[in-house]
Amino acid sequence: MVTYGIIIPIMPSIISGMHGDPTMTGILVAVYAAGIMSASPIFGVLSDKMASRRLPMILGLTGMFTATIIFMFAKVYWLLIIARFFQGVSGGAVWTLGLALMTDSFPANEMGVQMGKSLIGHTMGLLGGPPIGGLLHDAFGARAPFFFCLAFAALVIFMLAILIEERADEVLEIRRYENELRERDIANGIEVKEAVQTSFWKLITTPRMIAAVGVTTLEAFDLSSLEPTLPYYLRDRFDMTEGQIGLVFIAFTMPTIISPLAGWVSDRYGAKYLCTTAVAICGCFMLVLSIEGKPLWGIILTLIGIGLSTSSFIAPILGEISAVVRRTGDKAAYARAFAIFNIAFSFGMLIGPILAGYIYEKHGFRINCITTACFLFAFLPVMIFWMGDRKDKLEDVAMYEREMEEHKRMLREIELIKAEKQAAEELNANTLVS
Repeated sequence: MVTYGIIIPIMPSIISGMHGDPTMTGILVAVYAAGIMSASPIFGVLSDKMASRRLPMILGLTGMFTATIIFMFAKVYWLLIIARFFQGVSGGAVWTLGLALMTDSFPANEMGVQMGKSLIGHTMGLLGGPPIGGLLHDAFGARAPFFFCLAFAALVIFMLAILIEERADEVLEIRRYENELRERDIANGIEVKEAVQTSFWKLITTPRMIAAVGVTTLEAFDLSSLEPTLPYYLRDRFDMTEGQIGLVFIAFTMPTIISPLAGWVSDRYGAKYLCTTAVAICGCFMLVLSIEGKPLWGIILTLIGIGLSTSSFIAPILGEISAVVRRTGDKAAYARAFAIFNIAFSFGMLIGPILAGYIYEKHGFRINCITTACFLFAFLPVMIFWMGDRKDKLEDVAMYEREMEEHKRMLREIELIKAEKQAAEELNANTLVS
């Protein structure tokens, strides 16, 4: 997400150089989201069929590397749009598959904590990008932020290249011996369950998924509605430079450190009450931000409050989505489910900047903040009725444990099948020699 956030504070100068306006800035931010929405379902289906997450992620990062180079050298607006779109495509691949990789690697009673940890990196890229971009721009010139992105992408590609996916190897092994396992279970009198396939439509129409998707969209809308407007507001009111604007965005980034704590709470008590409370608090802070005449320190404190509440209500979502997939019985639908998460997040990023840019241009920053608060308050009933509570969380953990027991049993059976085949081959070899 650093390639998304790093250009936020320098966009006004880029667009101004092309004789643009805040609406054009909002469109440029939103095009990234359109790229994510386009790519996420494709990479989700591809990854679920392949079982491995690593190769598609490397392909996505390679595309991001190339698109960043194009963006850096673009001299016309339409080329910026194309480069930004393909950065979004690459981001959709990496974020969808990264979340699926987390689900492969951690148990259900740790999903909230692990999601919280991942959000530190996600939000540092999304909202830590602006201060990095602004400072690099002021210190080393207009292309310095892009060189930073290229170096960072190259580092992540190298780390993925040396990643070992134990879970993917196990899944491929189970698929390879699927027929033998089925025959062995029938012979041993074990109930054989037919494989379940879940469609995108079935996932997205589950009430619990609707709530999770809605919270994801709210988080993206909440943040992205400020990204194209706050730099203009700070520049016009306080005459701030790109670097100073970037430093103000640290107020968003700092509270991310509480994400693992919020995840821990959701792992033990469910997502409903934490998310509902955090969204309500975030809406109140947006109303405070809309109050005119505040000093800069008051704006910064309000942004810290928005960051704290936003980090709290997005952290439990990974566990909620994993639970929805687990209850369908389709063990190969996690990447598709997180593709829906990505689409929801991207939808919020898509409409947030465009709507915020339009409202800011026509009615000002105050109405922009009030509009965001209204969206947050309007979704509270959905969260109260459809998100999982403590009882649901305990059931999710129990289902995960049964799933893992079955997974381990199949791996043990595969080892027995291999041993029996090897013994039969040795017996045949000895018979031929004799």
